[in-house]
This record gives sequence, structure tokens and C-alpha cells, in this order.
Amino acid sequence: MRVYLHRSVATLAAVSIAAGIQASGVPVPPWRLTQSGHFEVYAQASDQRARAILDWFEKLRAFFQQPGWTACSTPRSSRVRVIVFASDVEYRPYRVRATADAYYVSSGDQEYIVLPGSDTKSFRIAAHEYAHLVLRAAGSQAPPWLTEGLAEVYSTLHIDDRGTELGGPIPGRLQTLRNHDWMPLAGLASLPKGSIERQERGTNDLFYSESWALTGMLALSPGYASRFPRFVAAASEGVPSLDLLTRIYGKSAEELTRDLRSWVGQGAPVTIPLPRVPPPAKVVEVSRVEVSDVAPIAWRMLIGQLFLAEGEFDLAEAVFRDLDREAPSSPDVPAALGVIALHRGDAAGARHAWKRAIEQGITDAGLCYRYAVLADQAGLGADDIRPALERAVTLQSDFDDARYQLALLEKNAGRYEAALREFQAMRVVPEARAYPYWLAVADTFNELGRRDEAQSAGEHAAMYAITAAERARADEQTFIAQTDIAVRFAHDAAGRPILVTARMPHQQTDWNPFIEPSDDIRRVQGTLREIDCSGVTTIRVEAAGKVVALAIPDLHHVQMRHAPAEFTCGPQDPAASVIVDYAASGSVVRGMDFQ
Repeated sequence: MRVYLHRSVATLAAVSIAAGIQASGVPVPPWRLTQSGHFEVYAQASDQRARAILDWFEKLRAFFQQPGWTACSTPRSSRVRVIVFASDVEYRPYRVRATADAYYVSSGDQEYIVLPGSDTKSFRIAAHEYAHLVLRAAGSQAPPWLTEGLAEVYSTLHIDDRGTELGGPIPGRLQTLRNHDWMPLAGLASLPKGSIERQERGTNDLFYSESWALTGMLALSPGYASRFPRFVAAASEGVPSLDLLTRIYGKSAEELTRDLRSWVGQGAPVTIPLPRVPPPAKVVEVSRVEVSDVAPIAWRMLIGQLFLAEGEFDLAEAVFRDLDREAPSSPDVPAALGVIALHRGDAAGARHAWKRAIEQGITDAGLCYRYAVLADQAGLGADDIRPALERAVTLQSDFDDARYQLALLEKNAGRYEAALREFQAMRVVPEARAYPYWLAVADTFNELGRRDEAQSAGEHAAMYAITAAERARADEQTFIAQTDIAVRFAHDAAGRPILVTARMPHQQTDWNPFIEPSDDIRRVQGTLREIDCSGVTTIRVEAAGKVVALAIPDLHHVQMRHAPAEFTCGPQDPAASVIVDYAASGSVVRGMDFQ
């Protein structure tokens, strides 16, 4: 469940953290850390009890890794942090709301499950909260009643060496349903997210109890179970659940309610066997479990990060400001202060804090990338941005977003070999990025003179182009790959001849720099009959029985090939065969090739 701290309770929690005592003045029991490859269990309990909790979470993880019967998914690979208080007394200052017996929260890159006490209920509560984690990992958009109902049904999991079972009654939930008036099904199904946190204890208990009963009936009872996977899949996509219920099960809300009351009246008795989960010895190898003390500073760091995950930024800042004075070399402290600054709209403060975290050796690749993005938005130079991106891809080799930004940075800096290495190191190029990716790769290959690869990349960019402008840019890269830079003459606005850059086909030997961009070039092949030198020099060429008169305003702006050493005005040698290229406008000669 996603919930928030009450301000008065949270303030008490901050005081407790700073002093290392309970509100009553009793010293806080010491904390120990028991961890495996998947979980970190911080517990105010014996090592034996902490190990039992760790094993239970490993069993839950193994269970959800098996092919399931709902739209669930295995959570991300990072370790889940489990905080287990010694009792409700120690848990109370950190309770997110009066009705929260436990809670799960995610900060996006770290997940927390907070549990009170060490009584027998903690295993059922742990399964409930872990189910929330799994459902979130699946990206479920199910309504609150179904999300909480599934978590409650999963809380009935029983896993031992003999096998796995799910279902059966939850006495407290049954008692609530038998002693209270129920919410109408339409009201339960339409309850919006976030409204649960504002409910009183009695209403809250009724919501959870009725959600559990309805989900249990749909999932486990013989008349409903076969259609439940279909229902969950559709509801997880955000389809309104009441309409979905009546459509999939072919029953009205009144009929569903009658069946639900009958299910509760029978005590929700159905238990189903599920695939066997490996025993603890196989779930977690003894050699991979580590147990250690938790230093006071480490505990406060953990609680500060929990406050941060909960969105309690004032409390988190108070914790991390204290820690910054006591542990100024810790990169995690400025990392957290940067998150707080960014939340408050202080981008400069976030950059300053995150730069310090990177310099102090932060191991969070995502933070390095976020710093680079902020630095780029602020207009900082490549020397400020490059180290952060390089650290991000060093910490996480498959961080394609960081590699892409690093490649663009290197390309813009003219470091084309470095840019190409980053482009080619990317694991996946999503379709939304395919066009700019291939366009940038084509440009990089062109800058390196690798023509064939540039042409291929340009053709790839054209495949992903959407607009005419995008296709033109892709075609331009292909054109560049097929041509070389050259110069040619043109005329400025005053009519004066000037040299401009142009492109000529690769390895072309007959490039004529006197052909201007606006020329409509024509060609005539025939016999040179006369050179008229009176006024503007004019040549007359006979071709196919017709004589064509062509002008040469400037003899220095004509490309001559195989020409005689000198020309004479007047009639020419009858054997003087020529090919003449000329501009259609004004019939101006641009090139003559004597055969």
C-alpha cells in the first residue's frame, strides 16, 4: 500500500531517531542486519528470528517466480529492504497512519517493507506486503479493492516441506463481515485510490475484509475460479471492475452479492494446492547469508531514506543534515539532499549536491545520469557532464540512456571515435529513438570517412523517418556518404562571382567547378565552326545540321579539357569536334571538351 506519515507522528519519529531512544525514554533495542542476495532484513529481534523472516521472504520470492495464476511478476533484482520492529511500541513512531499494521513503499529504485513486532501474524502480514511489491512490479492498474483483496488472499499462503497451499478463512476478516453492515458492491468497486488512507479503523477493516472475501470467492470458489485469470488480466489494464464483473461472470451486482454472502457464511473454506516451493536450505544457501550489527549512523541513514521514499521531505532533510555533519564523506548523504532539493524546485542545489555525491564515489548509476541531465539543461560544458555519464555506464554497462547521451556529447565535441564506441555499445535501440540514433550514427561514420557504413546507417534512418523533413535529413546523410566536398563558382546578390562549397560524387574525375547551383545544364556535341571575338566571345557549334551559338563572357570561368595551346578567332578547323556543357539561361558555356 502507498501511504503517508501523519505530521505529528512523524515529528516524534524524527526525535526518536536523533536521540536513539523511544518516546518513553527507554533505549531503542539494537538493530541487526541479516541479508541474502535478494533481501536485507533489519530487525530488532534475535538472529534466529531474523533468519526465519528472511527465509520466509525467500520462499515468497521463489513462489512468485513460478508460473502463477494472476497477472503478477517477479520484482526487480535489487535487494528488498525489510524493517522489522521488536514490537508495536517500537513501530508506532514510524506508523504511516493509524490503521497501517504494516506497509510497503517504493522510491523507484529501492523497495521497503516495514513490519511491526515478531508475533505469528508477521508472516501473514509479510506475505500481504510482498504481494503488493509483486503486483507493482507487474505494472498492475487494478482497482484498490482487487489489489488489497489479492494481497489478503496471498497472505493465506502456507509453504512447508510438504507443499504449498493458498486460501482458507481469516478469522478476523470473517468476524468483521459478520458484525458490520457491508459496503454496496458498486461502492466497493468504485472506491478510488488514496481513499483508503483517509478511512477510520472500522471502515478500513470492513474495506479490507470485504475485498478479501470478494477476491477469495472469485479466485477460489468452484463457480468463479475458472474465469478469474481473465478477470484479473482485464482489471489490471484499468477496465472498470463492476462492469467487468457482471460481463465476465454473467451475473448482476445483486446476484454477486448474494453469492458473496453465502461464501462468507460458509467461512470461505476453500484451500487449493499450488506448486511446491523449494525448502529454505535450497532457497538460500547458508554460506550466502550474512549477519552483522547495524551502526547507529547506518540505521539513521536507512530511516532517512525511508522518509524520502515516503515523500516526507522535511523529516528526511532533518535526518540527512545531521548525518552530513557527522559523516561528511558519505556519498549517500548528498545524494539524498539532492533529491530533496530537486523536489523543492532547486535544480542548482540538486546539481551541487549530486556533483559532490559523484566526487565522493556514489554507486548509483541513475543518480549520475540525472545529474548529467540537469547539468545539460543548465548549459554546463562537456567537461562537467562527461564524468557523470562515464561513471553511469561504468556502474551499469547496459544503461543505454546514459550511453546514448554520452555518445551525443562526444559527437558534438568532435570526438567521433569515442562517440561511435558508445553508440555501438548500446544493447537496445527502442523504436522511438531509432530515427535520431541512426541519423547520429550516419553522421559519425561520415565524419570518420567510413562511407559504406555511413550510407547503411543513413538508409536505416530513412526507414524510421516519419515526416518529409526527417526523410530529407536521412537522405542527406546518404548523399554525403556518396560524395566529396568540392568548390564551385556562383554569383552573389550583386552579380559578382564567388566560390562556394559543394559536393561531388565520390571519386568523380570530371567535376566542373564553373557549373553554378542554379544552372540548367545542357550539352551539345558537334563541330566547332567559329570563334567570334567581337564583343562577348561567342562560339558556334554545328550539330545535327544546325548551328548553335553559345557565349563565353569570361574565358577564365570555363573548364577546358584537351584544348589546344592557344585559340584563334574566326573559322575553325573543320575537324575540331567538341562537347560543350552550357547553362540554358543565356546559353553560357561552362565547359568544353575537345575530342
